[in-house]
Amino acid sequence: MILPEISPETLKMLLWVVALMIVDYAAVLVAVLIDLRSGMLKARRRGETRTSKGYRRTVDKASRYFITLLALSVIDSMVVMAAMLLRSTMAWNVPALPVFTTIGAICLTLIEAKSVVENTQKRSEYTADALTGLLSEPAVKRLMDALKELSALRGGGNG
Repeated sequence: MILPEISPETLKMLLWVVALMIVDYAAVLVAVLIDLRSGMLKARRRGETRTSKGYRRTVDKASRYFITLLALSVIDSMVVMAAMLLRSTMAWNVPALPVFTTIGAICLTLIEAKSVVENTQKRSEYTADALTGLLSEPAVKRLMDALKELSALRGGGNG
């Protein structure tokens, strides 16, 4: 026989490895989609038009992420096969986990989370002109005068 028989325990372990890798890939995909949505909302808030250029950047970023994950998965497949070989030949109980893919997925997801936070933070709407206009309001002027008087009464001048 060309292929050796796979024991039920080995098959179960392989299924868990594949399931963990699917979760890793899905987490990165969901993070990219969330970042895309937050970027679209940011553009809408700013009144910017959403163009195909922005969408292409997202697709390019996602493809780079998945190529990176694929490379890490190849490394993990070598590590998992080595762990399974050590388990079957040497009776070593080495865990067969997709460690590199999982670490890569966590890092990529954290990058996307940072991007979402940056997209949702609102820049201050107050410019110098707006602040000058606000300070020239009569109610604000009266408040500033009252604060100056209070400060003078308490002896809180420059001394």
